[in-house]
Amino acid sequence: MLANNETGVVFDVATIARLVKKEHPGLLVHTDAAQALGKIPVDVAVLGVDYLTLVGHKFYGPRIGALYHRLTAPLVPLLFGGGQERNMRPGTENTPMIAGLGLAAQLASQGLSHHSRHMLKCRDYLESRLLETFGDKLVINCKDSPRLPNTSNFAIFLENCRSVNVLERVKFVASKGAACHSHTATKPSQNLLNSGVSYEVAMNSIRVSLGINNSMEDVDYIIEDLIRVTNELAQL
Repeated sequence: MLANNETGVVFDVATIARLVKKEHPGLLVHTDAAQALGKIPVDVAVLGVDYLTLVGHKFYGPRIGALYHRLTAPLVPLLFGGGQERNMRPGTENTPMIAGLGLAAQLASQGLSHHSRHMLKCRDYLESRLLETFGDKLVINCKDSPRLPNTSNFAIFLENCRSVNVLERVKFVASKGAACHSHTATKPSQNLLNSGVSYEVAMNSIRVSLGINNSMEDVDYIIEDLIRVTNELAQL
């Protein structure tokens, strides 16, 4: 994983791939870059990986994925048939979504520097407002690690402020973890626990992901809404 989808932590995949290949020259390396593309530079030559996966809806494209593989790396089909697809998959390719994915990736690359700076400015403003509002009742998870410019994962320690209670009442869209783990909503994030975050902090943690169209005014709205909800919860 190039960047964690809950904390935004960016991993040094290039160093990992280099060290792994130094010790085991024939080993193949894959990275999941779904969260990273459109937020930080993603270059397979720099990363030194053999395979890389991405998905369009993470950078304003259609909900379709793609797999990069180095030409010298083996690629074996999961499903068989489809001579018209070079025997790699049966069925017909979804041409419109593939074209949309390509264009979205091109636009994400062209606007990367500007959009990354904008998201970072909004994310830093969000965290400064959170600290200003909640003070020592706030914990920002993984804040000292290299992170994506758009992701903030934090916990508020006020009365009845478990993340599930807060998220049920806020008027903005946020989460306590990954959508693919939504069935574990009443449990703490395993990602956070594995990162050394305590059980109590993990149970109160909320993830906010900002996008290229968000503004400082949106951040102010988030803060005001959190103030409203935490005040309501404190009175229960």
